Amino acid sequence: MLTNASITIFNQYPERMERRVVFIPHHIEKVWLHTKQKTAVVEGGLKSADEYLIRIPYEECKEWLPSNDFRELGNPNENWTVQNGDFFIVGRWDSGEKVNGIEEIKKEFSGVTGKILSHSENFFGSSKHIRIGGGS
Repeated sequence: MLTNASITIFNQYPERMERRVVFIPHHIEKVWLHTKQKTAVVEGGLKSADEYLIRIPYEECKEWLPSNDFRELGNPNENWTVQNGDFFIVGRWDSGEKVNGIEEIKKEFSGVTGKILSHSENFFGSSKHIRIGGGS
C-alpha cells in the first residue's frame, strides 16, 4: 500500500482512579491520507469542511487492539486502537503523554487536526488495512 503521511491518533482512555477520560497519543509512521473539501448549502450560504480518508497499512498495526481490549488495559503503553470520537493530527505529537481534549491539542499544534467519525478493520485480502473516515 502506498503511504504519503504520518499521523498521531489520540485514543479515549478512562483514567479510573481520577474518574475522567483522557486522550493518549500514538504516532503511526506510515499511512495513506486523502483530504477533500465537503460543501453544503445551509441557511445563510455555503458551509465547507475538510473530510479525511486515512488508511493504516496492516504492517503498522502491530500494537493495535480492538477498542474493548484497549479500554480494559491497566496501562496502554505502546498499544493503540481506533474508536469513533478519537482525534488525530497529521504529523507527530511531541507535547506530552496525554491530553484532555481537542482544544488542548489545537493550542499546542497548528497543523491539520480531525475527529474520527467512522472506521473499519479490513484485515483480509491482499491489501490489509484499517480505514478511518474523519472530519474537521
